Amino acid sequence: MSLPIRLAGLLAACVLTSCASLTGNTEPFAIYAPQLRTAAAAGPAVDWQLAIDTPLANSAIDSTRIAVMPTPGVLQIYPAARWRDPAPALLRGLIVEGFERSGRILGVGAAAGLRADFGLTLELRALQAEIGADGTRAVVRLQASLINYASNRVVAAHTFETAAPAAGSDMTAAFPAFETALDTIVVQLVDWTLAEGERRRNAGTR
Repeated sequence: MSLPIRLAGLLAACVLTSCASLTGNTEPFAIYAPQLRTAAAAGPAVDWQLAIDTPLANSAIDSTRIAVMPTPGVLQIYPAARWRDPAPALLRGLIVEGFERSGRILGVGAAAGLRADFGLTLELRALQAEIGADGTRAVVRLQASLINYASNRVVAAHTFETAAPAAGSDMTAAFPAFETALDTIVVQLVDWTLAEGERRRNAGTR
């Protein structure tokens, strides 16, 4: 089953280049780089540091290819579009930026090389456009676990899911919806992590 996809236009977040298609032909494609637009909600600052692992993901998601689900349970890809980085690395970059933009944490960064108090492990379970009877929507779903490095124990866990309606099924129309969904889930994750980490730290949870 094929899905008619038109080539995305020149956007602020994409660069035109070329690639080898699945059939071996060379065709132009657009590179999409979602940007955050919202900082985390205002709240008290914390005096601890957080290390963020690159999210785990299955092979269908751990790629620069952008997934689309034209019918439930069937994943295809947009043939003329790519993410700037593989989806897990793209998401981690946005999450780190979300924490930095919040201005509420002492330090945040990659798991390696940071003497952190807490760690955030993530599993990216969905990053795709879904086409249904009510139209197209961008869906992001992830599982988050907060680890206390002093005890090496998971002290909190939560599943996040958000969806944003798209203007159409092609990637040009779906991209703003992807940005909205990613923006929303990053804000939710930042607020949850800071609240849970501070609560556990104040309670002396090990």
